[in-house]
Amino acid sequence: MPRASWHLDRRSFLRGAGMALALPWLEAMADASPPAARPKRFCAFFFGNGVALPGRNQPTYQDWHWFPHTDGADYRLTRSLEPLAAHRNDMTIFGGLSHPTSRLLVGHNTVDVWLTGADIRLNLHNSISIDQVIARRYSSQTRIPSLVLSSQGGVGTKSRSTTISFDAQGRAIPAESAPRRIFERLFEPPTEGDRAARERALASGRRRVDFLLDDSRSLRNNLGRPDQQRLDEFLQSLSEVETRLVRSEEWLGRALPQVNRGAINLDVSPRGPTDYIRTMMNLIVLAFETDTTRAAAYQICAEDGVGICDRFPSILGIAGGGHHGVSHGPMLPWGRYDRYLAEQFAYFLDRLASIREGEDRLLDNTMALYGSGTSTTHNARNYPTILAGARNLGLRHGRFIKQQAERPLGDLFVTMLHRFDVPMRSFADNAGEFSEILARN
Repeated sequence: MPRASWHLDRRSFLRGAGMALALPWLEAMADASPPAARPKRFCAFFFGNGVALPGRNQPTYQDWHWFPHTDGADYRLTRSLEPLAAHRNDMTIFGGLSHPTSRLLVGHNTVDVWLTGADIRLNLHNSISIDQVIARRYSSQTRIPSLVLSSQGGVGTKSRSTTISFDAQGRAIPAESAPRRIFERLFEPPTEGDRAARERALASGRRRVDFLLDDSRSLRNNLGRPDQQRLDEFLQSLSEVETRLVRSEEWLGRALPQVNRGAINLDVSPRGPTDYIRTMMNLIVLAFETDTTRAAAYQICAEDGVGICDRFPSILGIAGGGHHGVSHGPMLPWGRYDRYLAEQFAYFLDRLASIREGEDRLLDNTMALYGSGTSTTHNARNYPTILAGARNLGLRHGRFIKQQAERPLGDLFVTMLHRFDVPMRSFADNAGEFSEILARN
């Protein structure tokens, strides 16, 4: 059927006086952008130190046990996850999932492997994280391949990372933590002088990379097998740098999406946890809504007392000191902090559900993973895990799925990757797939 004359393409622009302004989603774009063509998005939210799991003999067991007490569709949320009640039909809670090679690690180490599933027991050598696999799948279609965020920023140290994202070589990707700088990277156009300087820098960078690639390839034939393997890893890194430079050149001249800067509070810091966390979440929402990126990862709280995020409970008036201290103390303060974090995730889901994409919500095209790499502080089993959204990606929600024996989290990851058209059969030491979450046709 021919498109009506008033239908607009999703990437339509207003042009005038030498400027280009990207349009938001309009009803006139509906037929030009059917649901199947709308962007698929992924985000992951991590918190360290596990959750409160009081035993049956403790008075807080019924109310403050993070996992529901019964599984299936008729589960009841305890007070720990009660803030997520409005999204019950948009989420699945999982029990009994973990990475097999991580189960013998001290729980605090699992921050490094929550999204990778790598075996770091001997040499701490990591692998690519699931957010970066998805980012690579769609990187040519967005200005920013992925957003890597954390409340602390940087990379931290191995086994106590302040990022949850790792590249194809298993190297930690530095996380951004300053909301204003993140906003400017996403939405502030460069001045003419800055743009010219960037163009020169990109062109110079490409020439240098091309020279290094040619020189390294000619060297390869004179090396032994171990050195060839190391050189191949180096060449792979150079090729990725070259790809990023090419992408940057292609996007430099394109219009930036216009957003209401006043609608987001950029004057926040981690010393005000709620405003700060929600601003970081709002930045992800804006980046998804404008299709600036399709992959994001945010480490809300690090492990083992690392960084300013360890002070969040004490700033909020929760007894027990820092986050790490709370996780070693009585269950009631810990459960209250679990509830606080659930409130923030509920806020993120509320935001996604409030934004329309034609007949759908932004939430329907976004897969959101929320959880930790430990059940209790030092136990790297039974990860608290919630997967929300992505109805249009074929997910079926509304249940607590509890495993009778520990099952690889990689089973879930592989099934998630298939929803993003990534044809991987193995990832994160999976044993199979997790078809239980798929909608039946």
